[in-house]
Amino acid sequence: MANGGAAASDGSQPWRIFRAFDLLRALHQNFYDQIKTADQKAGYVCTFLTILLAVSKEQGNVLLFLTSPPSWKLSWALSLIFAASACFSVACTAMVILPRTAPGGKSYLFWGSWTGGGIKAEQLLDEKLDDFMMAEYLKDINNLALICRTKYKFVNLAFRGTALTILSYFAILILK
Repeated sequence: MANGGAAASDGSQPWRIFRAFDLLRALHQNFYDQIKTADQKAGYVCTFLTILLAVSKEQGNVLLFLTSPPSWKLSWALSLIFAASACFSVACTAMVILPRTAPGGKSYLFWGSWTGGGIKAEQLLDEKLDDFMMAEYLKDINNLALICRTKYKFVNLAFRGTALTILSYFAILILK
């Protein structure tokens, strides 16, 4: 019975490698999709802020600090908060969209590493190709996770800044 179990595990070894690669591909695709989603969210925030600034210019002058002398009025202070939070949100969306690389070392799955020659034929013909590819997938997945974390940090800040922009906009309109 012990020999039968050993034979079964030897026969299942290729399937274990296949399942491991399948899991790594799924993780890689998931992180890649998350990066695209973060970029899309940053685009939505930027679009919304552009529309809000255009509407605020047409519907009512909310940038009171540009048109009236400095004062201690609440609406004037909210106008400063409106402008500062809008600028903060735009800066955060720019930080999301900027291209970046992770400091964890380049993987051959990253296009930037191919400028130095990419994968060599010897590496593809080596009997340890599976180990090499798993190591590259793991390195790239780690890099994508670090990029995701950074992008979502700035997406979160952009959403918070946009919420403050909206609240100050409505508060200015109510106080006018």
